[in-house]
Amino acid sequence: MAGWLASSQLADRVRDTLDSRPWHAIVFAGLIGAITPVCGIASIPLVAALLRQGIPMAAAMAFWLSSPVTDPGMLILTAGILGWPFAIGKLLAALLLGLVAGAVMQGLSCWKPQTNWVREGALLQLSMNSCDSSAPSRFIDEAKATFSLVVRWLAFALTLEAIVRAHLGETDFSILTTVESAWAVPLAVAVGGPLYIEGYAALPLLRGLIEMGLTKGAAMAFLMSGATISLYSAIAVWSLVRPSIFGLYLTLGIVGALIAGWMTDIVML
Repeated sequence: MAGWLASSQLADRVRDTLDSRPWHAIVFAGLIGAITPVCGIASIPLVAALLRQGIPMAAAMAFWLSSPVTDPGMLILTAGILGWPFAIGKLLAALLLGLVAGAVMQGLSCWKPQTNWVREGALLQLSMNSCDSSAPSRFIDEAKATFSLVVRWLAFALTLEAIVRAHLGETDFSILTTVESAWAVPLAVAVGGPLYIEGYAALPLLRGLIEMGLTKGAAMAFLMSGATISLYSAIAVWSLVRPSIFGLYLTLGIVGALIAGWMTDIVML
């Protein structure tokens, strides 16, 4: 897909349209992110390819934060395990998080150009691929660059995640059921973010914890934070953007998970 984004004429037209209409790009990226089955580990290389091809950072941020949270399969499975109100709430939370993140980035674009947000070398492939180069050449170059990103950063991130799990374990999540409801949501974010459990595996775990007394707001916060700011996603984002934008990415993910959790507790009392 990354290679296609660099070589397709249709992709060129889509990029031109999105670049000239940034707010349309944000809404489009948020919607696509919320409904497509692209997890956090797959969204990073795709966003890197999109940035190299000139997609606005605001749209990239919207896709980054909405895409890992849910997709059609996850929506149906969540509804079957935790109920349709929870599943629809999660879908809306993913969409709103993406739209808010994109709007914040678009507001910042009036203050500083996008080229100052990306690390040196992250957009190098764009300059290497001139407009005169052939489509097969652009396809191969982009695919190789994306593969290099995966090998260098995502493999490292997954290794780090495995080390964290080995030391912290995954059997002590019952602590989330022992705290007061007001603090359950922040604790769920603190645990669910770094110690990410893949969404499909997390659902039955959370159902058991809810039966033990976990609030649904804490369950929502756990799923949101684990999907958006997991270790491998965060490290991959760090490889693409400068520290200030990385900090904004973490802040948006954490605040979005907290708000989603607290709102879930208010609505689903």
